[in-house]
Amino acid sequence: MDPAKITFLFGEVVPDGFDPDDPDDRLTLLTIEHGGDDEMAARGQVGLRAAIADQIASDDPPQVWRTAQRLLDEGRDRIDVMRQLVLALTPALMNVVVEHTEFDLDAYLTALNRLPVPSAADVTTAMVEVVRAQQGIEADELDQQVTQRLGLPAADPVLEMLLDTVSDHVIGPDGPLEMLAGDRVLHVESLTDGIVLTHRLSTDERTSGVFHIGVDLAGFCRFDELRLASGDEVDVVDGGWTGPEGWLVGYPDDAVLAVRVGGGIVTITVLDAAPLVAGELVARLRTVYDDEVAEPWLPVTVEELVLGVLLDDRTALAEPAAPLIELLDAAGLQIRGILIAHEQSVWDNAARAERTYRVLDELGPGDRGRAAIQALSLIDGGVPDRSAARELLDLLHDPALLEVVPTELLGSDDDPELLAATGELVERLLAAATKPAHQAVARWLAALVAERRGQVLDAESHLRMAVRADPGWPCAADRLAWYVSDRGDAIEALAIWRGIGLTAAVSDDVRTLEELAAPDSPKLGRNQPCWCGSGRKFKACHLGRPERTALPDRVGWLCRKAAAYLERRGGAPREVVFEHAAARAVDPDDDDSLHDALADPIVIDVVLHESGWFDRFLADRGPLLPDDEALLAQAWTLVQRSVYEVLESRPGSGITMRDLRTGDVLEVRERSFSREARCGALVCARAVPDGQSHQLIGGVFGVAPGRERHLLDLLDERDGLTLLAYIADLHRPPLIIGPDGQVFELPPPTSEPPPPLPPASPELEQTLVNFRDQQEHRWCDENVPALGGITPREAAADPTRRDELARLIASFPEIDPSTGIVGLRPTRLRELLGLR
Repeated sequence: MDPAKITFLFGEVVPDGFDPDDPDDRLTLLTIEHGGDDEMAARGQVGLRAAIADQIASDDPPQVWRTAQRLLDEGRDRIDVMRQLVLALTPALMNVVVEHTEFDLDAYLTALNRLPVPSAADVTTAMVEVVRAQQGIEADELDQQVTQRLGLPAADPVLEMLLDTVSDHVIGPDGPLEMLAGDRVLHVESLTDGIVLTHRLSTDERTSGVFHIGVDLAGFCRFDELRLASGDEVDVVDGGWTGPEGWLVGYPDDAVLAVRVGGGIVTITVLDAAPLVAGELVARLRTVYDDEVAEPWLPVTVEELVLGVLLDDRTALAEPAAPLIELLDAAGLQIRGILIAHEQSVWDNAARAERTYRVLDELGPGDRGRAAIQALSLIDGGVPDRSAARELLDLLHDPALLEVVPTELLGSDDDPELLAATGELVERLLAAATKPAHQAVARWLAALVAERRGQVLDAESHLRMAVRADPGWPCAADRLAWYVSDRGDAIEALAIWRGIGLTAAVSDDVRTLEELAAPDSPKLGRNQPCWCGSGRKFKACHLGRPERTALPDRVGWLCRKAAAYLERRGGAPREVVFEHAAARAVDPDDDDSLHDALADPIVIDVVLHESGWFDRFLADRGPLLPDDEALLAQAWTLVQRSVYEVLESRPGSGITMRDLRTGDVLEVRERSFSREARCGALVCARAVPDGQSHQLIGGVFGVAPGRERHLLDLLDERDGLTLLAYIADLHRPPLIIGPDGQVFELPPPTSEPPPPLPPASPELEQTLVNFRDQQEHRWCDENVPALGGITPREAAADPTRRDELARLIASFPEIDPSTGIVGLRPTRLRELLGLR
């Protein structure tokens, strides 16, 4: 490809290993540069840019590259030029996708010739200026006036696309403009500037210093740069105003405050008496509400009501009136958060709309998304007859729909009303199911309901009937294999999973069971005691049945069973796991960081242990577990996470550890960590019994000497989210905060060795040695944070703290005098403190 084209598409430097002439590599490079937080939007933008890159690479049509060169020659940067090309291509592609027409090359070339169009910033400025001057202008009139103001031709598809794109960003809760019923557009800040809203000050607000915007002050919710008349800043954080220290303390409890915002200045006045509820203002609010709710039949925001009232009469809120929460109640309106409605059907419609968004987000807008929405619509209608029931069962036979529809039926918080309603639905489906495929679906749903009711044995029976009805249906087979695995029958569970095509590469369950395969052991004679410990002869007990793996070897399997419970149960665990992963992520706003956090085994273990889901696992799945595993799992509930010191390591075999909380010395069976562990190292872990010794489960992380006491205190709180946030901090780069509060992030350490120091004079060397000796003596009598604030000498004199001191000193690096580096010497510190 022409170097000029490569520079335009990918910048001055193309990363090694990428070929700009390869379409797949081009797509990857564009994804790296143009991918964003909004996955769907980013995918669309990258796709458009990839199409343009293909056109430029193949020079087909040649006008694309010529247009790019023309715009570059005008002094535009390559990012802006690419945006211009995307705008020209989008309308032609939209016609193909939406109207199902052939690609109109002539229209595309015409659009290229008309470039450039104004920037999004120029269009935004024009829109805001027009609306400020004509509050309530209709959307079509706004587009016409903006087009005229910018001197652009009317009915230009590219311009229409640009106007639509800008409108989506500037009109709505995150922009400066809002649209009300009748497509009336208004500028929020200028319309609400100077109005007065009232609010009754709560004790919590007064003492916390956080003034909640909520309902009463909804007209001010878009102001983000505010000051008091004194000049002090008012920060807007999470729907509240926070001012200087004690700024609300001077107001009386339960005072009714009149709040005005004018020119970015907040003025708060205490009213002698609460204003009465004025019938005229109540009627205006209700009229605006009726207009807003009529067409979409969706809840209306409080802000929209305030804006509607002001649009009809700019003086309506010029003087203090009753708080909005009282006015809305008088208007017969229900309030939920910042939304209002007048009857349940409006809330129900909103719930259905939100559900549609969730379903389409999971399944996409294609056939499966539509099928899921149709299934849920049938359920909403009560599945009135057998025909509707069979249609629903047909739809739910698709495994993809069973990933979504049951979640919508049962919710994420174990609502007993939803469970009861789903149970009634399942009874109707069971009665209507006659075809084997229908029976399998109905039984699968019945198993799910039984699981949520804590009736796991009934659920197992439903699943076995589902598999008998439709043996090839993967949904029933997969869930039954989960039950078989929990019961301890690895051979049958593996056979079922493999029968539906699962392998260790894609299934953690299959991988765990395959790793259980143990080397052949000597065969028992028919008359020898059975391996199970029953005392009976082998021929009368387990002859012909597989020998169960020893309990210590099943620890990993038991851990997998608990993790599978979180994955398969449905409902609350999914949100809980993601909440904990976000706490563990170094950057919770980054998808890769969240993915890494989810892969850290400590996240699942914290959810199970600190957050209590292991107890739920035992309650729900305990009846399925083999007796010895159930007893072992109960013992695990008594084991707290702790900090351990490695006393001895036997690589590939095990380690000896001391629990710093209790002083207990444990023999731990460990293969991987034992190869890396060094004596004296501190780790945070859970060492659980395995029937013979102990094993580490759920992730291990190192603890810096001096931090063990703080971490033990944190572990005593049993707060999983706080613990995971602590671990996330361990993986973040260190920060330096300057005296002015500015934060500096240290660069990552370099692997290159430092340059050699120039030789020092004998006088300087002696001075440094004296300084080192003084520092070593001084350190022994300084208060050391890593020792909880006591001095090393005090720790050395305290038998309960000597080990902690020894570990801290052992963490200091041994310094080679030949390097010229001067530092505290561990050996000398031990001598000074009598630790030898």
